Amino acid sequence: MISGVIQQLTELDDDALDARIRDLEVERRRVTAEQAAAIAVAASRNLHSVDGHHSMKGYLRATINCSNGEAAQHLRLAKLIDTVPEAGQRLLDGRIGIGQANELARARSNPRCGNRLADVTHLLLDNAEHLSFEGAQACVRRWETLADLNGAHRDQNQTIDARTASISPLGSGIDLRASGGDPVTAAEIIAILDNFAEAEFHRDTSTRQTEFGNTANDQPLPRTASQRRFDALTTIFRRAASTPANARAPKPIVNILIDETTFTETLTNHGLAPKDAAHQTVEIGRRRCETSSGINVHPDDALRAAIYGYVRRVVLNSANVITSMGRRRRLFGNTMRDAAKLMTHQCTYPGCTVPAAHAQIDHLQEWANNGGETNTENSNITCGPHNRLKNRGYNTKRNSHGQTIYYRPNGKQMTTAGQTMREPRNPNHERAADPEDPG
Repeated sequence: MISGVIQQLTELDDDALDARIRDLEVERRRVTAEQAAAIAVAASRNLHSVDGHHSMKGYLRATINCSNGEAAQHLRLAKLIDTVPEAGQRLLDGRIGIGQANELARARSNPRCGNRLADVTHLLLDNAEHLSFEGAQACVRRWETLADLNGAHRDQNQTIDARTASISPLGSGIDLRASGGDPVTAAEIIAILDNFAEAEFHRDTSTRQTEFGNTANDQPLPRTASQRRFDALTTIFRRAASTPANARAPKPIVNILIDETTFTETLTNHGLAPKDAAHQTVEIGRRRCETSSGINVHPDDALRAAIYGYVRRVVLNSANVITSMGRRRRLFGNTMRDAAKLMTHQCTYPGCTVPAAHAQIDHLQEWANNGGETNTENSNITCGPHNRLKNRGYNTKRNSHGQTIYYRPNGKQMTTAGQTMREPRNPNHERAADPEDPG
């Protein structure tokens, strides 16, 4: 009975419980891989026709009592395992998560470039194992964009053409909806709303401080995060209504991050740079063209934005270090702080999703104790609570892949379930002293 299982689990100490959760996750991945393989075999036999089902999707709905969406996901994963065996093996071994496998399966089903997934499978699987889900997903979607630039533009044009917005009464309130547009506009709108929501947050903390004084931190804020975002949206509308039509637009608040190779190739494709300008080759895992919040952007849109100047272009080298921002301006002075926060979307602590804009900048190697330099290569982005973990003995290092690796006070590296040691990106890279450092 489940009560007996719960009782056994409550008797475990913290280390044993953590180990059990990891073991169960690895087993869940193994079972999922085997099920996908079984579905692939069933599809090859047309097993659905035995009982008169019209399709494998109908067979799965009837056999495992799943939704239409789940059936489609099962079939995509089966197709991935059937056509990209290495992906199936990684899932069977428990080295990649089910979510990561499903993301690869989705990319494999892309009718325009999915058949080329096998060409970059090893790299994408390596990212799936060692990056967060969001990081691995971003790599897959970058590959899709670069592998099918024309198709990506067609999809974007369709989304732009289908853009719509509406506001209608809903009971005693409103129902506001908007969809479509392009990634740069989306990033701009999100950034504006986030800025106004942050202002509402500071207003709440100030009100609480005034009311409760020294005990303010023990009291709840007067509004929830959802309420503050609604009020922020209201403020945006009111502010817009009171602003003259000929008022100057504010300085750009959207940053587009693009690697040097992609940016140079785009310049070359449009005749803005010589054909031999793109001299550096960057592996697909380090190719990127996205906003600082992680929204993928077509390279042509990044170029257009750089030319017209309504967003800021941020160029990264092969080591994922920012080399320039804006109009050929090199990093110096106060710009360094902005650059550090643009090197990651969120707090680098495992599992944390606090946006980089609300996080803190710290040295990977402390300046006082280890002589760590104050530059972007030695910077790390963490939220306040995770930044203070260093006071409890937690340490960080950056490996040759640009990942920030965390170590517990006992020296043990923090890893995810099923994760193996990662080979260094550069064979000449000097490995950290800890033998568990994945390079």
